[in-house]
Amino acid sequence: MGRSNLVFRRDDSWRPLSYRLELPAEIREFRSCRLDILLLELSVAGCGLWAGFKIRVERPITLFVEGFAPIKASTAWSDSGFAELMFDQHLHLSVVQHMARESAACSRDAKPFGVPSAAHAEFAALSQELGRPLQI
Repeated sequence: MGRSNLVFRRDDSWRPLSYRLELPAEIREFRSCRLDILLLELSVAGCGLWAGFKIRVERPITLFVEGFAPIKASTAWSDSGFAELMFDQHLHLSVVQHMARESAACSRDAKPFGVPSAAHAEFAALSQELGRPLQI
């Protein structure tokens, strides 16, 4: 895995190192069914995703990534099909790195939802505009 998927943030508030990726996953909102999403960014504290629909903010949500235990989270913000989740409990760095490796292995397959890699740039812009720093 190369360093090209690392995202470094240099601003006034400290935020954890995050990995840029494209990993298919699922989410389930309270009293709802599982819905397909695409993880775009992942850190120990939370993740950025593309769902193609608005996710209710500050509601409990469960993230499912194949091969990993379900992850409890809440939605920090959602706009234009993109969203950012904050995990209820931080992930261990080795789990985040393992997911990043899974993403690298999946990148050879066709991209789900027809989302181009330019989705990362759009997510980053929305994250900066609407997001708040993940609380550590």
